[in-house]
Amino acid sequence: MDFERGINAEELELEIAGFDVTCLVWDQDDVEAAVRSLVLFPQFKEHFKDAFDLINTATSFWLEEGSYAPCAESVTKTLYRLRDPISEHASYAEAGSLPSVIRRFLGVSHSAADSQLTATFALVMGTQAVETLANWLFDLELTTYDIDADLIEQLKHDSPRQYLALIEKERDRSSGNEIRAREEFATLLGEANQALLMASLYRQVEQMDVFKKGFNTSSLMHRILDDALSTKATRRGQEAGKGNRDPSSKIQTDTMNRRAKIKVAAEQIINGRKIEMRSLSDSELTNILFNQKVHGTEKTIRRHLEALKLRPLK
Repeated sequence: MDFERGINAEELELEIAGFDVTCLVWDQDDVEAAVRSLVLFPQFKEHFKDAFDLINTATSFWLEEGSYAPCAESVTKTLYRLRDPISEHASYAEAGSLPSVIRRFLGVSHSAADSQLTATFALVMGTQAVETLANWLFDLELTTYDIDADLIEQLKHDSPRQYLALIEKERDRSSGNEIRAREEFATLLGEANQALLMASLYRQVEQMDVFKKGFNTSSLMHRILDDALSTKATRRGQEAGKGNRDPSSKIQTDTMNRRAKIKVAAEQIINGRKIEMRSLSDSELTNILFNQKVHGTEKTIRRHLEALKLRPLK
């Protein structure tokens, strides 16, 4: 398997708060903007701050003279796509063997350092944590749009307090979703922090000179832990290639328009199959909609079909 061959042609099956993510490195500014535009964001501000600090620190491992290494995009895409099998294999491997698990699973000898591969895995876990929490909050808002999209949009802009009250009501009604989202967020962020600490350890080992006069293992370990917990790398990541952070007010509207188009197209396909008396599976419906090239990624389409409760009769 070649790391570079065909990787850029693959979709990154990821949507966060209505924003289609195409690159875990370059799109972080837009992801943060989308998350900040969520009406309940202030209540979870510290949660997201912890996650984005970790993500920025993890991406800083790819910095080379103020910009990210050219191969950063392909590596992050590959690790995101293979995150589940890598996690499974790593859980059975010896402690500290994550880089070798990644290399063995990919079947290539890549120029990336062990610290970069481990930090990228932390980036993937941190991004999944953000996705879990942000999409729960975003889905709360989308659910209210099912009442009357135009009315809700007007309420959102003209009566923010009433809009917030409506979201809180939906939050109370589906409290089980909040419990699951918060537990999964905590688990994923915990795994991401462990991977990031490991990446910091690998980087220190890669940079150390064991023959240097005065080398001391104890002081080295203290310095490693200090570096792992510092915010220096976070600031470097935040300053590299970042644009403005103004949230887009169009995200919810655009997403509801997408959902409406998916609903119309899906109903046409389902009704057509009923007339023809031909079966239609969930995966086939998703693939047909995906091949129309106007509805986003397969993961995005699946999320909207689930929210719309559109399931074809088999």
